[in-house]
Amino acid sequence: MIRLVLSDLDATLIWRDDHVVTPFALEAISALRAVGVHFAPCTGRIYRDLPAMFAGDKDACSTAVTSNGQLVYLDGELVEKVPIDHDALVSVRRELDAVADAYLVVEYGGEKVAVGADLDFVRAHPDNFWRVERAVGDVPAEPCYKSNVRVVGTFGRCQEVAALLAASLPALDFVCPMPGTPHIDITPHGFGKDHGGDFLMERLGLTPDEVCCFGDAENDLAVLRHYANSVAVANAVPAVLDCARYRIGPAREESVANAFLDIAASTSAGRMPSFMCDNGPRLG
Repeated sequence: MIRLVLSDLDATLIWRDDHVVTPFALEAISALRAVGVHFAPCTGRIYRDLPAMFAGDKDACSTAVTSNGQLVYLDGELVEKVPIDHDALVSVRRELDAVADAYLVVEYGGEKVAVGADLDFVRAHPDNFWRVERAVGDVPAEPCYKSNVRVVGTFGRCQEVAALLAASLPALDFVCPMPGTPHIDITPHGFGKDHGGDFLMERLGLTPDEVCCFGDAENDLAVLRHYANSVAVANAVPAVLDCARYRIGPAREESVANAFLDIAASTSAGRMPSFMCDNGPRLG
């Protein structure tokens, strides 16, 4: 049976332009919790973004894997944190000095700041995820648990910059989540959302076969490869569709929320969800 559900947010559980879960999805999360299934957003986002994304329902997102696994919360308490190496981030900033269309962004003092970038350039090229209003010359000395590279250009250009950085800086991983979001996630090498999933799994006394994970983008690959009960939405990138064991309908058809309801019903009945059975119905 499934006892822990890990779900990506953007373009997986959440599909609306306002980046907020629907009331139906909140009801599905409540149904999971009512039968003793733990639910955790498993996201590249930071924890303070989550209450607004869950329409103010803090209980629904109190357990979470955030910052691509670097920060893990259990019932609202920070229980795990893995910083990005400071010297490695300094090297990223230096590499980007020669890249005119990209700059480093770090989480610092409760806000996202551009590092080594001209603030007028940053403001002239906003995107949907960040509202950077401050620039600093160097990488702050305090531990960093969230960092990205913002690329002004196409997704193809984003991949080029990620490859350039990866070739020069093997201590870090650089992942372009998906088309339409021209930014690069930075994590310690070999590190991903699976670390946070395992931390929660072990803290809750569960086994891998009791974990189910959902995703759509390349920063979900680590967790989807790690757990057998892996699920891709139909709108996922090809690498995710190829990786996941199960497929459901697209995010905007509430396919993930419907899968949650299936998990809740099946766990209550002491069986596996119908969409995981060979002849189970396609959801969404």
